[in-house]
Amino acid sequence: MKVFKNLIIITFVLLIGIYIGLYIYRHKNIKAEKVLNNYTIYLLQYGVYNNKENMIESGKKISDYFYFKDKDGYHIIIGVIENKELVEKIKKAFNIETDIYLKETIINNNEFIEGLRQYDSLVKELDSDIAIVNTMKQVLSTYEELIVNNE
Repeated sequence: MKVFKNLIIITFVLLIGIYIGLYIYRHKNIKAEKVLNNYTIYLLQYGVYNNKENMIESGKKISDYFYFKDKDGYHIIIGVIENKELVEKIKKAFNIETDIYLKETIINNNEFIEGLRQYDSLVKELDSDIAIVNTMKQVLSTYEELIVNNE
């Protein structure tokens, strides 16, 4: 009788352990799926330059920008958006007459995407060029902090 009672307790404990293990495993996978969401964003590229001096000289025409260097050269980025419809409004705010190239990139940072969507909504509603430029400065700062510095 004592053996039967111990066997029931052990079986009960094992079943609870399996249940808790499956719950944790499923919960952990849900969090992992959220992190792995890929989002397409667009870097508003003002230009690409062979050397840093040319980039700095060209960058004097705009109020604020972020740059990075890769195998193609130095890229001047004036903003980051998710909504491509905002390009013309941002170009006007920066008083840029040349074309802005949309450099498509994929990120998986949910925190940045949530903020970017709020900034995009704000830019869509703004009428002030100064406010739009300042918003893009904030976006660039956040992009550098959350995306570039964490790569």
